[in-house]
Amino acid sequence: MVQLQGFWNKVDLIPQEGKLAIMKTPIISVLIIDDCQEDRDVFSRFLHTNTQQTFRILEANTGGEGLELCRSEQPDCILLDYQLPDINGLEFIESLGQEHLASPIPVLMLTGQGNETLAVDALKNGAVDYIVKRKMTAEGLYRAISRAVKDAVRLQFTLKQRKEIERSQLELQQFAYTASHDLQAPVRRVITFLQLLEKDRNSQLSERAQEYLQRALNSAKHMRLFMTDLLEYAVVGKAEQSYKPVDLQQVFDEVLVELGDTIQEVQSTIQSDPLPTVHGNPTFLHQLFQNLLSNALKFRSEQPLTIHISVSHLDTHWLFMVKDNGIGIAPTDIEKVFGIFQRLDTTSKVEGTGIGLAICKKVVELHDGKIWIESSQHQGTTFNFTIPIIDSVIPKEEEDSTNKIYSSLTEFLGKPIGVGEHCERG
Repeated sequence: MVQLQGFWNKVDLIPQEGKLAIMKTPIISVLIIDDCQEDRDVFSRFLHTNTQQTFRILEANTGGEGLELCRSEQPDCILLDYQLPDINGLEFIESLGQEHLASPIPVLMLTGQGNETLAVDALKNGAVDYIVKRKMTAEGLYRAISRAVKDAVRLQFTLKQRKEIERSQLELQQFAYTASHDLQAPVRRVITFLQLLEKDRNSQLSERAQEYLQRALNSAKHMRLFMTDLLEYAVVGKAEQSYKPVDLQQVFDEVLVELGDTIQEVQSTIQSDPLPTVHGNPTFLHQLFQNLLSNALKFRSEQPLTIHISVSHLDTHWLFMVKDNGIGIAPTDIEKVFGIFQRLDTTSKVEGTGIGLAICKKVVELHDGKIWIESSQHQGTTFNFTIPIIDSVIPKEEEDSTNKIYSSLTEFLGKPIGVGEHCERG
């Protein structure tokens, strides 16, 4: 059970059967900020006559008085008149955001008349709803406040969960980084001494002892590869990375040069459509292409290997398809391949630790894309992934804000909740 202070005075959040159950104390504190006494009386009467919920009413005549009450009383919700004697509603919301209160307080903006521009400005600046006074009813006011407070509670709970998840992920990432980094030195020493033993005493060892020595050396080398891959996985997204325009054609060409010896050895053919420039991290995108091509080179069939990378538009994203004619993946195993340390063919002599495709998934998701597989056993594999087109890349905060504005504005224009007809201004 999680306890959150500041909403409904105290709220207990209990997960039940995958849902969030909210157990609340019977009082919701509402701060009414309006310089019109008649309007404040109407709001208070609407709330006090409600039989479903008990309200504690706080009143302020100006924005300055309202901010003082927010600091001292931490109300659960604010009914804010747009036009106040000292500041307007938008300026109040901006000042409230600078207070660094223990919990965010949802604000319902009030105005004497409906105005689409004002509604957009209010929602864009942080109000959770926009209410027209002359159309307000007691039931409508109750619904608006109830919805705003519940949404605020859920938001606080979600943010708390997100912080816990981020903290846990950071700790696990740091552990993986530290473990893989610090263990590399002793493993290198083990390999060195085993190689010295093989060089100096191999002729003196029995056939069985030589076999044991070779097994030990192979296991130590595999452990070194494992820790190198684990370190590489931990580093992806570990710290803030620079994102900039990246020419994927150049990245692809560089990867071909790096894998040149293997490509010639297996006599494979790798082709690609002209690749675009995207907004991303060049190091991570290099890892993405390198791991996908290396995976295809490893798990090839007996026929000559061909790999083709195609690219097309998919709404606001580029869709990349890396197709090969390798051994393929059984349908039952497709969901497993992106898991860390997942190797489907454990009997194979192919080197690897099962981290490469997990890194691919992590890189694509860091670039706000998705990755998935289409494959049938013995019929090749296609790795599909998306990356946003540069012109469509916008900050997530701006995107969320825009969606919220138009969602709320649609509700406002289609189903106005409204209030009395006193002291009309806004």
